[in-house]
Amino acid sequence: MKQTETVRAETAPAVSKTRKLKADSIACIYGVELFTLGWIAGMLSAFFGYPLQAALITLAAAGIAAALLRKRALPVLLIAAGLLPGLLRWNLYDKTVRQPMLALDGQTVQCTGTVTEREIRNGDRARYLLLTELAGHRCETEWFADADVPLLQIGDAVTLRAVLTRIRPDFRYHTAERQAGAGRYLRIYDAEVLGTEENTGFSLRRTLDAYRQRMTEKIRAALAPEDAGLLCAMLFGDKTALSDETLLGLNRSGIGHVAVVSGLHLVLFCTAAAWVLRKLQCPARLAFLLQAVLMLLFILLVDASPAVYRAAVMVLLARSAVLFGRHSDPLRALSLAAVGCTAVSPYIIGSVSFWLSVSGVLGIGVIAPYMTAELKCSAQKRTFFQLCCVSAAVFPASVLLCGESSLLGPVCNLLILPVCTAALMLGFAVLFSGGFLAFLLPAAGMLCRFVRFLTGLAGRLPFSHLTVSAEPFRVVLVICTAVLCMMAVRRTQPKHLLLSACVSAALLIFTSTLTVLQQNRQLRIALLGAQKTAALVISADGVNIVADLSDSPRNAQYVRAYLQKNGIDRVDALLLKSDRTASAYQAELTRPESGIVLLPHPEYLRAGTEVLGTLPTAAAEPELICGGLEIQQTQTGLRIEWNGLPVTADTAPQIAGNAAVIRYGKDGAAVQIAAEPPQEYQGNNLLLCFSKDGYAAVCPA
Repeated sequence: MKQTETVRAETAPAVSKTRKLKADSIACIYGVELFTLGWIAGMLSAFFGYPLQAALITLAAAGIAAALLRKRALPVLLIAAGLLPGLLRWNLYDKTVRQPMLALDGQTVQCTGTVTEREIRNGDRARYLLLTELAGHRCETEWFADADVPLLQIGDAVTLRAVLTRIRPDFRYHTAERQAGAGRYLRIYDAEVLGTEENTGFSLRRTLDAYRQRMTEKIRAALAPEDAGLLCAMLFGDKTALSDETLLGLNRSGIGHVAVVSGLHLVLFCTAAAWVLRKLQCPARLAFLLQAVLMLLFILLVDASPAVYRAAVMVLLARSAVLFGRHSDPLRALSLAAVGCTAVSPYIIGSVSFWLSVSGVLGIGVIAPYMTAELKCSAQKRTFFQLCCVSAAVFPASVLLCGESSLLGPVCNLLILPVCTAALMLGFAVLFSGGFLAFLLPAAGMLCRFVRFLTGLAGRLPFSHLTVSAEPFRVVLVICTAVLCMMAVRRTQPKHLLLSACVSAALLIFTSTLTVLQQNRQLRIALLGAQKTAALVISADGVNIVADLSDSPRNAQYVRAYLQKNGIDRVDALLLKSDRTASAYQAELTRPESGIVLLPHPEYLRAGTEVLGTLPTAAAEPELICGGLEIQQTQTGLRIEWNGLPVTADTAPQIAGNAAVIRYGKDGAAVQIAAEPPQEYQGNNLLLCFSKDGYAAVCPA
């Protein structure tokens, strides 16, 4: 009896320890990952302007968990331990770097910078990227130099007396958001050159840039323009030679990632380098060091984006695990890389490429292996299911940040990506042989042509992609993503995760259908343009009409951005004021088709000239009737009527007798709703929505 009690007493600590491990197993195994989850949540909360709310909620949740959950509170405490430093890191960056830089808007300063990148444009300016010091911090700033400034080389130093201009939001290209994701908030358009200093010594960056330019010229001389453009995009991320049609096909087929230098390129390069070093029987530590050096040269050579730096950190962490006798853990490597990158450069928390890259790696390295680990099927089916998992992982970031996601991604990646990889490997062979293997370029060009054909065909298929701009869809997507992430953290079985993903997809389809039906029952008038110009996109009952009330060719760019954002592939009528704008629309709107194009004087265009696939017809003051929508064009504007609701767009409209008026001209653009008291909304790129019962609302387009 005593012996039994002794055994029980000796085994009691072990049992207690086992129970404790089970209770806190998530925290014990995924401590780093939970800290990373809190860190990212904290940075995002501060980035979107909710630091205090996030801190209070986290402290309250941690206190409640500690009081009620006791031993199970460790995961919550770890998340809280990551969230608070994340909040503090972004706030510190915002107070010490971002805000002081924005305060320099409009000020004239004297600064000295080193040229790190240059682009010679066809106009009267060259664009330089200067590494300089502003507000006491080293940063990169774009300088658009005048034509009379002597051309500078990479590595040269220049001293300027410059007027700093804040990068403003641009509806067409999202310039401010993309530049902020690279830590750039100021530009230089107006500057006086006080002095230059030529760098006559050796510059690795200048040498690699010259080599990259030489190889680009060799490729463009050997291949057709579009084939060379795609190969250069895959090798260097240079998409300047790609047409809009090719880019649209790549994105809508789900393989747009091949046209930017991404982690895929780095992994392929490192895999080839590791194979060569293994054949040379290189020791493990030396091979690791050589790969690190080659990786750095590769990044400099292709002028990589922050996403590639993140991939480099991940690859180094994964390859170094063997040196310490440990197995590589993709999730932990991704977590450490995400924390390291955002800690050093907090601004990338708002970078689209960063989030797409993180989502892709999460899908490839974590979600796909977990979901298919116990799947019993052929290798081809397993690969297809893994690609579906990767597409599902990238879907939230793609929709929330880009407004569009491909539905053919798994199929196209399975069928087309191997062709892209073959073309890329041939390009690498030419690139790293110094052009000695240039005889491989025709084969690479033929593969690129095949890729363009397949992606163009896939992009034109019905339901090839999903374009989302409605807020309800985004809210539901965020909620579904959060629920699925929580289930994944709790190690839910793959079949239950799959069932939840299917329910989420059904809920998203239902939300999207309701949103489309609601929008079709509305009159939606988008006021697009800048300052005194104005272009309208009028949508009702499934009909889309573009009416350009100005003589500015730039409006076609705004209209193109709006149509792409809202997934509009057909314009039923195009009402223009001059042949100059007709040429601009023909150049910008290569995708949508039009049922009718009305011009006051179409004879000014070259005979047989089509605009959006149709010949323009003459109409000084046309009147259109499309379903319940009536539009009459006058000398100074438009009168729109839908279900008895009149809206006038004019340079000086009268509010009387209208449900709303749209004013444009020298005082800018504004929308005024006929309410008591009258409400006026000023600015550009506004969206006026009317329901059939007369309810009106104005929001950003």
